[in-house]
Amino acid sequence: MPKVGKRVALVFLLILCFAIAPISEIGVVKAEPKTIVVPDDYPSIQQAIDSASVGDTVYVKSATYHENLVVNKSISLVGENVDTTIIDGNPPEGYRIPIKIQSNNVSVSGFKLLYGYAGITVGGVKFCSISGNRIAGNQHGISLVSSSYCNITRNYFELIGLSSAIQLSYSNNNLVTGNYIDSCTEGIQIREYSYGNTISENTIVNVSDAAVRLLYSNNNEVVENNVTNSGTGLIIYVSNNNTVYHNNFRNNTFQISTNEWYAQQWGYSFSNNTLNQNYWSNYNGTDTNGDGIGDTPYVIDENNQDNYPLMNPIVIPEFPLGSYC
Repeated sequence: MPKVGKRVALVFLLILCFAIAPISEIGVVKAEPKTIVVPDDYPSIQQAIDSASVGDTVYVKSATYHENLVVNKSISLVGENVDTTIIDGNPPEGYRIPIKIQSNNVSVSGFKLLYGYAGITVGGVKFCSISGNRIAGNQHGISLVSSSYCNITRNYFELIGLSSAIQLSYSNNNLVTGNYIDSCTEGIQIREYSYGNTISENTIVNVSDAAVRLLYSNNNEVVENNVTNSGTGLIIYVSNNNTVYHNNFRNNTFQISTNEWYAQQWGYSFSNNTLNQNYWSNYNGTDTNGDGIGDTPYVIDENNQDNYPLMNPIVIPEFPLGSYC
C-alpha cells in the first residue's frame, strides 16, 4: 500500500477509536454527588445552595436560621432534626418565605418552618418532594402553583392563620398524603383548574373553615382522609368528576357543603361528582343486612348524596407526631 494510503488508514483508525472510546477515557468524568454541611462548609444555607451542583445534598445542622431560601437547582435540602433545625421567616424587617422552590427535582425534609408569609412555595416545577417538615405560625403553609408530579407527604401543620395548610393552584397530578393538619384556618384546598391530584390518608382536625375544598377543579381523588371537629368537612364548588371515597367525616359543624347558588347566577351547572362509601357521623340510617353499608343514602342536597354510606369509620393511618420527620 502506498505511504499516503497508509497515513489515511491510520488517521481513520484513530478517529474511529476516539468515536467508540468511553467518555471517561478521553478525559470527561461526571462529578459524583456530594454533601455540603451547614455551617461547617458554609455559614448560611443559601451560600451552600448557591455552591451546590445538581444532585448534591445540603445538610443543615440544628440551629435557628433567619433566611429566605431560593432553591433554583435540583438538590436535596435536609435538616438534621425537625424540631431543632429551624428557619424563622419573621425577622425584624417583616414576613418572608423560608423556602421557595424554583427548580424540578428538589427534595426538602427535616425542617421546622416558622412565622413566614408562607412556609414553602413551589412555582412552575415538576417532581419535587416535601416531606417530614413542621410548619407552624405561618400565614400560608405549602403553596403549589403551576406544578406537577410533586409529593407532599407526612408534614405537620399547626396554626396556619390566613389561608390553607396546603394549597394547589393550576397544579396537576400531585400526591398529598399522610399529612397532619391541626388548628388551622383551612386544611387542603385544590383550586383554579387543578386536576389529577390525589388527597389521601391525611388527618385534618380543628380547622375553623373548610377541611378540604375543591374549587373550580376536576378529576381529583379525595380518598381515606380523617376529617374531624372542623367548620366544614368538605366544600365542593364548580368542580366535577371528583371522587370522594372512604373518608371519615366526624363531628364537623357542617359535614359537607355543595351550595352553588351564586355560581348558578353566572350560568354554571350543578357540580357532578362521585361520593361513595364515606363515614358520616351524623348519618341516622340502618343496616339491616349487616354489610356495614347503610340501607338508605346519606342525602346532602337534591343533587348530591352518598348512596353507600358506611356505618362505622374505616381505619386510616394516623401518624404520631414523632414520626413526622
